[in-house]
Amino acid sequence: MYKFFITRPVTSWMFMISFILLGLYSLRNIPIDRLPDVDFPTVSIVTTYPGADPSVVDVNVTRVIEDQISTISGIEAITSQSFSGISRIIITFSLEKDIDVAAQEVRDAVQRAMRRLPEGVDPPVVRKVDTSLAPILAILLHSKTADYQTLAYWADKVIKRDFERIDGVGQVDLGGFRDNVMWVRIDPQKLYSRNLSIQDVIEAIAKNHLDAPAGAIYGKEREYIIRLYGKAKDAKELEEIAITPNLKLRDVGYAEFGEDEKRGMARFMGEQAVALIIYKQSKTNTVATAEKVKQRMEYWNRQLPPGMRMDITFDSSVFVKDSVKAAIEEIIIGSLLTAVVVYFFLGSLRLTLVPIFAIPITLLGTVFFLYQTGQSLNTFTLLALAVAVGIVIDDAIVVLESIYRRRKEEGLSPMESAIKGTRVVVFALLASTASLVIVFIPIVFLKGVVGKLFGSFALTLIVAIALSYLVAISFTPMAVARLVDKVGEENPFTRAYARFEAFFDKLLRWSLEHKLVVVGLSLVSVLVGFQFLRMVKKEFFPLVDEGRFLVRFETPVGSSFEYTEQKTREVEEVIRKNHYVDRFGLAMGQGVAGRPTLNGGLAFVYLVDRSKRPHQREVMEMMRRELAKIRDIRVSVESAGIIGPAGGRQVDLQYVIKGPDIEELQRISERLIAEFRGRQGYRDVDTDLRLNEPQVHVKVKREKLADLGLSVEQISNTLNVLFGKFQLGTYELGSESYKLYVKAVPEFVQNIENLKKVYLKNFRGELVPLTEVVEIQETTGYQVLNRYNRQYSFSFFANLSGEKSLADAVAELEGWLRANLPPGYTFEATGQAKEFARSFQGLGFALIFALVGVYMVLASLFESYRHPFTVLVMVPLAVMGAFGLLILTNTSLSVPSYFGVILLVGIIVRDAVLFIERIIQLRKEGLQTREAILQARRERLRPILMTTVTIVSALLPVALGLTAGAELRKPLALVVIGGIFTGLPLSLFLLPVLYETFDRIKLRKKENL
Repeated sequence: MYKFFITRPVTSWMFMISFILLGLYSLRNIPIDRLPDVDFPTVSIVTTYPGADPSVVDVNVTRVIEDQISTISGIEAITSQSFSGISRIIITFSLEKDIDVAAQEVRDAVQRAMRRLPEGVDPPVVRKVDTSLAPILAILLHSKTADYQTLAYWADKVIKRDFERIDGVGQVDLGGFRDNVMWVRIDPQKLYSRNLSIQDVIEAIAKNHLDAPAGAIYGKEREYIIRLYGKAKDAKELEEIAITPNLKLRDVGYAEFGEDEKRGMARFMGEQAVALIIYKQSKTNTVATAEKVKQRMEYWNRQLPPGMRMDITFDSSVFVKDSVKAAIEEIIIGSLLTAVVVYFFLGSLRLTLVPIFAIPITLLGTVFFLYQTGQSLNTFTLLALAVAVGIVIDDAIVVLESIYRRRKEEGLSPMESAIKGTRVVVFALLASTASLVIVFIPIVFLKGVVGKLFGSFALTLIVAIALSYLVAISFTPMAVARLVDKVGEENPFTRAYARFEAFFDKLLRWSLEHKLVVVGLSLVSVLVGFQFLRMVKKEFFPLVDEGRFLVRFETPVGSSFEYTEQKTREVEEVIRKNHYVDRFGLAMGQGVAGRPTLNGGLAFVYLVDRSKRPHQREVMEMMRRELAKIRDIRVSVESAGIIGPAGGRQVDLQYVIKGPDIEELQRISERLIAEFRGRQGYRDVDTDLRLNEPQVHVKVKREKLADLGLSVEQISNTLNVLFGKFQLGTYELGSESYKLYVKAVPEFVQNIENLKKVYLKNFRGELVPLTEVVEIQETTGYQVLNRYNRQYSFSFFANLSGEKSLADAVAELEGWLRANLPPGYTFEATGQAKEFARSFQGLGFALIFALVGVYMVLASLFESYRHPFTVLVMVPLAVMGAFGLLILTNTSLSVPSYFGVILLVGIIVRDAVLFIERIIQLRKEGLQTREAILQARRERLRPILMTTVTIVSALLPVALGLTAGAELRKPLALVVIGGIFTGLPLSLFLLPVLYETFDRIKLRKKENL
């Protein structure tokens, strides 16, 4: 194959240019995102049971539905929450489950469960949850001067609808939004003084506020549709509705068109606001979609009324753009450094251009493949491309050096040098390429989050490595054959290298005479390396400085909106005073982060440029210390997680504790919080168990109901209208439709004592005080009942300080739980802790399969059981440098650094293959073992050193970690560089020692036979 390309230069050029053109086209169109799509197949079930407390909802709704869905296959977890009047169930399936199939199976199970649900339960709503999508933008429309109704109108009726039409936008949610409604407020005292009940008002409005079809007229020449328009046109007309012939609505209350009850709010830098949360469509370009939205935002900022404007509090595209830019810069710098290395070794600028040209060909060809397979340019594919710079050039260097040696030392013609030089190394290239590819194949098939994230990383490297082999045996020999007509002049570096080779030759001869010393040093390095492995800090993913984080806060259960708002302003003030905060947005109350209660909220904090502040971790720690000074508030400062929305809260440590008794779980929760809040290294310690909600229990005196001619339904309806929010139709204004609510006047619903002033009308038309038929008791009850996999549960949350590793925290927490949980109570890791355990177990298997796979491939290629073993013995030599450098740089062993270990296996094996393959060739040509080793050293030392130094050069910008998102790329580079520093020097001596030893053993066996 290589001869074809050597003799056909035009064909070779066209072949390479086609890669470049296809790659450039793909580069313009490929989606750019922060992470690959990790779509957990998740289905939610929300069921409403009006008036039921959490215990009733749990027993009669949640458990009934859980019983039916538990029979579905492929379920990872069933998480449920029972609130007052609402059951919420989240079913998470394994990643292999088809989401459409899962959703249909859930719907079928819910249909079966509906026959067992009590009367009065609304039909359950089943939805697929797209967990792969986090918001790409959070925009706050804010003003100091505009009233809230104007702000809400512009946000909901104008801007939201415009944003939803933008290409690439999938969904726009509103935060801190209260729509306008038509209120009918009733004064119960005025009502009862006229011997009327609230039901009389409801019936009067229902009968006198409606539009309805009223038949049709079929004339001989024309037909008419009759439609009755009986709805009130404004609040004044609504007040004119007659309750009795002599009494109108205005006599017992009033109507007004205004905003809904204030149960939530959003603020921007202290100003009232409405948040617009933008989600992109799946598989679309994050950066392009965000730019389109921002262009429309600028347009509307010019159209908005004076004093009103929009600002961005969260923009994921900024970090994506910075990461892409940083990765490209690292690729360019790495390419230039590799060019310098090649030039120093060869002393020829013309020849240096050949392997350098292989970089854009291979990278652009890989981008074309990614585009065609639906991948995106993201943190992990860009990391793979940065790593690939040092790898893809290696094959070209080996071919180039081999041709250069034939021309310089054997004096062959350029064409003969190209053909012979390529033939000598083509098998070694095939073996080294195959071993590198086989190392990454197990990663492609990894399951779970890590498999989804790093599957694209492995696939990118596999394609790049395969393309680099293709370029090395096609374009490289063709180009070198036409550029190697004269040998490059010596420079100081090449002369110094010649002296180094002579010194190395002496060392190699000495090591072959002192084999036990070499083996002993190698064993010591391996033992030290595994000791370093025990010492290194371990975590799931390093904290990436994205310049943004969340502040999650919560006031005591039962806190009023006014009290929560007061605490929210205190949180706001702490954030505002921090000099490193550029801007922030804040939302609190019902609906924030899916919470049905109003006693909590969330702040999105954006920091100033990283050049003007310390690392994000330090700013978060500063924020924690200041927020801890606020009384009666729970606070958690959380970073944006790698797992995404499906991972739950973005905390370092998250566990579920399960058991049969909710009261016992409360006691366990209190002990757990007290224990770990006092331990060093733990931050934001909390659980989600909330059992002490202030409640008013209304208990029926059943014996009096019949005597007084009343029913439980009448009591329920009366209380629901007065103290709830009873919807009675809609109110139309122009082209918009608004809800119409009936409720008691505000001052009546603010005092518990007013329950004693409620009256009911029996069938005889008599008003009966509510207190005659019920007992009213102030108490506490459950705010929410949590269940996990059909058992009562609570979740434990904690963040960790910099010095506390996730592995140590997991061991400490699990040790405490095993020692303190009563029989029948269990625990389970969730979130990052769960994925940490999964990922390291999966990566361990991937490493073992990679080693086995490499052995099998090399055994097949060499047709030998012994030689692959000799090659694989070199791998442990890299352990000391890999983990030692992690300790020196205070870097953790995380998923990225683990991938560095797997990559290191391929690199060490590749170098060993280049060496041993030439020894085997020379032995077949008749050379003695010692002569073959020394000759192979002369031929292969330079390409091995060149390829190794180019990899280090390519990864050096990544290892320095000076750019955006570097925390995620740096550990991998450090492991590879550190491993090479110990693995390469030792392997260059140990491999020939072992080869000669095994060869002598083989010869003695033959002699004995």
